[in-house]
Order: sequence, then structure tokens, then C-alpha cells
Amino acid sequence: MNDCTRNLELLMGLMDGELTDAETVEVHDHLRRCASCREEYDQLREISGKIEMISFTEPQDEILRDLWKSPYSRFTRNAGLFMVLVGILGLVLFAVYEFATKAEFNFPTLAAATVWIGLAILFFSILRERLKTYKSDPYREVER
Repeated sequence: MNDCTRNLELLMGLMDGELTDAETVEVHDHLRRCASCREEYDQLREISGKIEMISFTEPQDEILRDLWKSPYSRFTRNAGLFMVLVGILGLVLFAVYEFATKAEFNFPTLAAATVWIGLAILFFSILRERLKTYKSDPYREVER
């Protein structure tokens, strides 16, 4: 049975042509002697043949480009960006409000406000740089 286990593991390699010459001879010899493994091999070949008949068509580049540039795609990207910006702004304003309305010094509130304000500054600086360099970006026309 150990011989069958080893040869069953090598069947897919045989079908894909990935075995060495010695392994190929070993598996073929075993298939001639073992009806159970030969039946398994025939089933694998049948399934593999059916899978090869299935064609997977990928969308053409032109279709993907049109989809990316469609008004709906632009709207959803812009709406998503707007919602993220409003959400960040709301969190920053809430942190500033919480910090300003607390009469006592509260370190966790100060730390949270500092983190949110720092993130907002980083976000807006990156956004400003991207908008500034967008017009002169030499890679803007590169297709993805």
C-alpha cells in the first residue's frame, strides 16, 4: 500500500510533465500493475480534460479602461473620498472639542487629540502634494 500512496502523490506531476524520467518510469510501471491506481489516473485525466475545455475569457483592456473612466466609477471614488475626508474632519473636530471643553488636564484626551490632528495634517499634506504634482506627473499616462 505504501507503493500506491507514493504513486498516487505523483499522478498530478505525471499529468503535468513535472516528474523526472525515473519517476515517470516508476509511475508507469506501477500503473500497469495496479488497477486501483490506474482507475484513479484515468479519472484524473478525464477531469483534467473537462477542465481544459472550459475557457476563461478575461475582459479586454479597453473594457477595463472604459469601466475605470466611467462616470459611475468617478462618482463612487469621489463620494468615497469625500466621506473619508468628512469622517476624518469630524473626528478631529470632536477631539478638539473634547479637549477644549474639559476644564481639567486630561492626558488621554490630549493624546487622542494630538494623534488625530497629526493624522489630519499628514493626510492633508499628502493630498495637497498629490494634487499639486498630478498635472506634471510624467507617469500619469501610463496604463495600469
